[in-house]
Amino acid sequence: MKSLYITIFSILISCQLLEAQLLTPYTLYRDQWGVINPASISNNFTLDEYTFSLSATNRHQWLGNGFNYDYSPNTQLINFEGVLEFNKIVVGGHVLQDRTGDLSNLGFYGRFAYMISMDRFAKQVLSIGLAAGVLQNRSMIDGSDTEYFDSPEEGIIPGSILKPDVSIGIYYFNEDIWYAGVSIPQLLSLDSEFGEDQIAYSLKQPRHYYVVAGGYIPFDFFGFGDGSSFLELSGWGRYLPIRQSKADSFAHLFRIDGNVRYQHSQIAWVGFGIGSDLATDFSTFHAEFGFIGGEQLNLSNGQLKVGLAMDFSFGEGVRRLGPSAEINVIYAWY
Repeated sequence: MKSLYITIFSILISCQLLEAQLLTPYTLYRDQWGVINPASISNNFTLDEYTFSLSATNRHQWLGNGFNYDYSPNTQLINFEGVLEFNKIVVGGHVLQDRTGDLSNLGFYGRFAYMISMDRFAKQVLSIGLAAGVLQNRSMIDGSDTEYFDSPEEGIIPGSILKPDVSIGIYYFNEDIWYAGVSIPQLLSLDSEFGEDQIAYSLKQPRHYYVVAGGYIPFDFFGFGDGSSFLELSGWGRYLPIRQSKADSFAHLFRIDGNVRYQHSQIAWVGFGIGSDLATDFSTFHAEFGFIGGEQLNLSNGQLKVGLAMDFSFGEGVRRLGPSAEINVIYAWY
């Protein structure tokens, strides 16, 4: 795994521009919508009417050679959301840490959204949101490290850079029937340039474009539920232009992802999905399952959810990286 990371780094450093800061494609993305779309409303509210939710997520990638925390990508996230003022205002924020080998970032964000009722009963709602924060890009790459360089590179030294970050979005939901949203994370699309006397390499925050949509179908697979069982069909798409170097034209990356999830009452759920990068042959199959605890845990005004997911990659050049694993813990209350 160490040699694999060094090979990838060597290719990137030769281009003089590291295209980093691509947002993590969470498998359990329904509970991370506040990260990619500041206008989104948690399904803990739209389905179960819990006005507050707090979640913690840990995602680990490149598991083909085992859990190697020194070199494989690892993303950690803490996310909070609250619906206030007669269900018209949404506030929240998240702390995000992402690390791949000697490259890492740490971000702190706050978000605000305003919900506009589209009918007199507030069953159809349009939300407009904004998120803003600061992101610290950090590099521990040292030009004197012979593992990376055949000869010392005096201009490449460890360092960290702070940059502002902004996201915008809109989101619509029709009670517990269907939903859709459009957002632009990393709107500013800034570069963090490293190098002592001249630019040695850059960490870029490319602007993303997201669309999400889905719906709920009442369905009781086992036939003995409490009436709250459902089948959820959902999907998302991502587009971003990426430039390999400042002199090159833009390449265009498209990714689409479709999922189906069955939740039985307020007990458990299971789901499957397929994703694909349209510009490459890189595809993924994901599987997830989770458990829900409320009255079973004597939580009269709250609910605890624990979700586990795995991504399996397909395509030349990425198969050896192996699968990705993700765990998400959510506590929602009112």
